[in-house]
Amino acid sequence: MKNTQPPEPTLSELASEGVPAEPAAPAAPPAVVAVVVTKDPGPWFEATLAGLRDQDYPNLAVLVLDAGSAEDPTARIAAVHPRAFVRRLDGDPGFAAAANEALTAVEGAAFLLLCHDDVVPDPSCIRLLVEEAYRSNAAVVGPKLVAYDDPEVLLEVGLTIDRFGIPYSDIEPGELDQEQHDAVRDVFHVSSAVMLVRADLFRALDGFDPVTFPGGEDLDLCWRARLLGGRVMVVPDARARHLEAADEREHAGHAALGVRNRLRVVLKAYSAPTLTWVAPVAFLLGLLEAAVFAVTRRGRRARAVLAAWAWNLGHLPDLRRSRRAVQAGRTVHDRDLSFLQVRGSARIRAFVTRRLHADDRLQTITTAGRDVVEAATTRLRRPLVLGEPPSWPSCSSARGRSSPVTCRGSAP
Repeated sequence: MKNTQPPEPTLSELASEGVPAEPAAPAAPPAVVAVVVTKDPGPWFEATLAGLRDQDYPNLAVLVLDAGSAEDPTARIAAVHPRAFVRRLDGDPGFAAAANEALTAVEGAAFLLLCHDDVVPDPSCIRLLVEEAYRSNAAVVGPKLVAYDDPEVLLEVGLTIDRFGIPYSDIEPGELDQEQHDAVRDVFHVSSAVMLVRADLFRALDGFDPVTFPGGEDLDLCWRARLLGGRVMVVPDARARHLEAADEREHAGHAALGVRNRLRVVLKAYSAPTLTWVAPVAFLLGLLEAAVFAVTRRGRRARAVLAAWAWNLGHLPDLRRSRRAVQAGRTVHDRDLSFLQVRGSARIRAFVTRRLHADDRLQTITTAGRDVVEAATTRLRRPLVLGEPPSWPSCSSARGRSSPVTCRGSAP
């Protein structure tokens, strides 16, 4: 018998008749795992844990990786953030190698928030970073970093480099935050103190290059992400206080290792045509810089510059392997990233800037910052396509609770 029942009205028909349609269930926000690397944390550690605990982002898990602390920090973690996971590592692998444990310890996350143990993010920090990552289809995003004890003092709002890998920031020491750097913009790299990275990209890059730590692991990761077509951005509305305690805990050779490791990044990230002129010029500038340091009785810094070249040339086989891996996957030409780099030498620029009159210095910084912002908005490359968030399996901790991601570590 033929069905004579009238068809069910559609949602649009119901709406036109004034009948409210039942709202669709809101999609769950993408899962984020905050990966905190710690080693012998000081009294500031509780503030870091509390900052992550108090985030207003609803789908956040915390994994603390202890990189060889003399005392087990699990009890301290449990007292502040009992839902965090803890994983203790053997020896002292360093920040980069420890953070790479996330490649095997975390499954199902859309983003990883990689951070040091001496940063305190504002309650809205992670939410704002995730929102901007989706809005701008960014691969890596970082917040504004301010002083731990005086949040009115700026530390970093994204970083750039010169053609020779020397980092440069147009923020002066002690500069107050008056929203003068609050434009969301593309930058060359952000600090590993706090960076939100797409989990699939972090896996595709095989994480940090541990050899570039300390002093070059964040530059290396962001540069490789850029070469794959990913955007690296700073989100100044997202803010975190940074104590910079890691610098105090590092040994005296930290600065020298930074020079060495940044040179490694340059030698493996540039294409062969670019490297044919960058490497000789960088070498000559290094010799000149070492001579100046020697004349001015700064022998340690002179030796650091020369030792950087000697070490990298002495590790050519490993450098070649790293270069092949980077160059094989690149989709972006070096010239397409040059608009994010400062011209000339960052060291010479910083030297001159420090000696200019205050008004002239401020004008130079403002102009340089405006040029970078204008270039970033007019010459953006095609970014990576951000796919659908993966499904997020649950896991049970030692206490039997559920977690939005799989974190292989014990519950405190």
